Amino acid sequence: MNTTKNLDKIFSKLPVQLNSVSVKLSVMEDIEELIGQAFGLEEFVEDSISEAKNAAMKASDIVRFDMNDAIVQAEDMINETDAKLKELGADSPQLDGFKKQISDLESMQKDLERKIDQIGQ
Repeated sequence: MNTTKNLDKIFSKLPVQLNSVSVKLSVMEDIEELIGQAFGLEEFVEDSISEAKNAAMKASDIVRFDMNDAIVQAEDMINETDAKLKELGADSPQLDGFKKQISDLESMQKDLERKIDQIGQ
């Protein structure tokens, strides 16, 4: 639908000059409705921003507490196991693999923290 052509048709059928008479057209009501709708959307945007902040805070807590606790506990167990193996004069390729995975986890944890910090920027 071409609004300009529709307006031209409306204006051409009016018996008076528009500049001398105040005319309220349905298009004006449509414009007012759309403007009101746009203003009304602010609340939905504010709610979405609040939800995003809460989700970011939850993600941050998971990374800083839950993930960090799991990493620290795994590191402690690796260190204890490594010490016992050294006492026995043994080593474990699997334990070396776990150490590499801890390093990967710590790197991933830092990346996740950066991603969380970027939310909302």
